[in-house]
Amino acid sequence: MDWMQLTLETSKEKADFVSEILMGLGSISITFSDAKNNAIFEPPVGETPLWPGVVIKALFDSEVDQVHVQTMLLKLCNIEKLSFELLKDRVWEDECKKDFHAKIFGKRLWICPSWEDASKLPNNSVVIDMDPGLAFGTGTHQTTDLCLQYLDKNPPINQSVVDYGSGTGVLAIAAVKLGATSAIAVDNDPQAVLATIDNVKTNHVEDQVKVLHSDEEGQLDKVDLLIANILANPLIGLCEHLSGLVKSSGKITLSGILQEQLDIVLETYSEYFSDLKVKQKDEWCRVDGVRK
Repeated sequence: MDWMQLTLETSKEKADFVSEILMGLGSISITFSDAKNNAIFEPPVGETPLWPGVVIKALFDSEVDQVHVQTMLLKLCNIEKLSFELLKDRVWEDECKKDFHAKIFGKRLWICPSWEDASKLPNNSVVIDMDPGLAFGTGTHQTTDLCLQYLDKNPPINQSVVDYGSGTGVLAIAAVKLGATSAIAVDNDPQAVLATIDNVKTNHVEDQVKVLHSDEEGQLDKVDLLIANILANPLIGLCEHLSGLVKSSGKITLSGILQEQLDIVLETYSEYFSDLKVKQKDEWCRVDGVRK
């Protein structure tokens, strides 16, 4: 089925009202995006902030009365500039495949989607079988990339690992495929827990990776390596807890830290860890350290 997509720009103050009008005019889907380049990181709990300038895309039936929609938006919202675009019916799963291909991290660690042939990768490849999905973390974001690069360079052979804030479980899976004896994947998002369980099964590492919701965490044994790919504020708040999960002389790898947040993370974790080192990619940083 074909669709008609309307695109317009408004302010964050008017965005909700405009979206209500669009739904009343028959839109079946509303999408907000940034009109400029104003990143939003770590919003307060329970809040869904918008950018100062908001682009709204509204999906309608292909036979929608464009003149009526435009007239009502002008009358009710004082919106003059907008555009309509016909979206031809496509197999959206195939559209995703065009943008997601096997990718290498470091020298031999690969993430390979199901529609690509892993047998064509180099013979020494360590392959994680994973398709993009709803949960965060398939290696495409800089923060996950930084953690995968760390694991490739420092394979946790015969080590125990915790992947805290596991998302898809990609880091826990990578750890055991690179030689860890065991890994525990912990997340507070039920969707992430389900995604991790599925990915663990797909990669046949059920005997080595344990998946937990944070409410089920209980008393974990201390590990040789803890990886936490979350965000700076949770990392700061969880510092004492995460530090308590790492053995003496064990290692920690923290990611999800913006450059302007780096100093406070380093200051917070220096109480428990020595030899703190920073690796940066774009505006994101990773911090590695050794437990005192």
